[in-house]
Order: sequence, then structure tokens, then C-alpha cells
Amino acid sequence: MIIRLNSIEIFAHHGVYDEEIEHGNHFEIDIEVEVPDSSGSSSDSLSNTLDYTQLYKTVNIISENRRYNLLESLAHDICKKILEAFPAIENVGIRLRKLNPPIGGSVKNVELELHMNR
Repeated sequence: MIIRLNSIEIFAHHGVYDEEIEHGNHFEIDIEVEVPDSSGSSSDSLSNTLDYTQLYKTVNIISENRRYNLLESLAHDICKKILEAFPAIENVGIRLRKLNPPIGGSVKNVELELHMNR
């Protein structure tokens, strides 16, 4: 079973450049996790499946607890923490976008994609 959280919006001071550190920026995150088909499918009970509100909270906690220079490091830590915190997850993927990156031109976003498995 695949569970996706799409377009999680966060504001943070991640980045290398002074303006990013000082003023912050908007980020958008998609999380995809693969879990075995749980008994939640038949029981219709949250206790028998993966609570995706906890995935959302994990993303926010990682972003809020440390300032990252690189998207790569932030994505890595999010994936690593998800695998540590949720034993039922077999694979995790993330697409992390920095909106309006300060690269000297008009670019809607830059995106990094990372996948990890057990």
C-alpha cells in the first residue's frame, strides 16, 4: 500500500545564502511511504494502520529543530527519521521543493527527490 502526503507547506530559514538565513523561504514537501496492506483496510480502525498525521508532524519537527544549508541534508534527515519512527514503513520517498529560490533568475522552485528503504 502506498500512502502519500502531497504539498506539505513549511516556512523555514534553510539555505546557504544570507537572505535565506535571515528572511526564510517557503518549502513544499511530498512524502510517499510504502507499507504492507494493514488490517485497517478491513477493520476501518486507525489503530490498525499508519497514522499519516504522525508523518506530517515528523516532517515539521525535523524542519523546526535544525537549520539546514542543503535540501539534500533536510531530505535525508526526514527520510531517516520516518524509517526510524515507523517500523511498518518499508520504503519512503520525498520530493522537496524550495519555492522562489535565490538563483538570480525567475525560477518557480528547485526540487530534490530522494528514496530510502530498509
